Amino acid sequence: MRISGIRGLVGSVILASIPMVGLAQSDNHGSPLAKRGLGQTQPLAPNLSQDANWLVYGFEREGITYFQVNDLAGRVHVIIGNADDAFWLLPAGDVAAKVSLPAQRIQAPGNARRSLVYRGTRFSLVIYGNGSDAVWSVEPVGGDR
Repeated sequence: MRISGIRGLVGSVILASIPMVGLAQSDNHGSPLAKRGLGQTQPLAPNLSQDANWLVYGFEREGITYFQVNDLAGRVHVIIGNADDAFWLLPAGDVAAKVSLPAQRIQAPGNARRSLVYRGTRFSLVIYGNGSDAVWSVEPVGGDR
């Protein structure tokens, strides 16, 4: 009787910890964030994009998240790093992208079409316009640009 009680307790502890493990490495939509592959053309990570013209991959390491945006040919356009409320641009990819961050705003081209590429619980990644005049923008969810 004593051994079955211990088994039951151990089983309960293991089952109770499973949701915590799942939440620790997620983009808040239930999609796991990868641990490796940042900067690769075709990383082994789920596509988190909400725009069929772009591929967005999420990565997490040591409490810092990274979101990489590739075009459909696999070229890296933007990699954004994020920790708490701080965002920064990584010097990656072959494309010279213009990026507007919450602490460093860049004006979007006049009358540029806005396209939502990624939406998380805390921020969205959108692109205004296209081509060499396009501006990527990290925008707080529910906030104005």
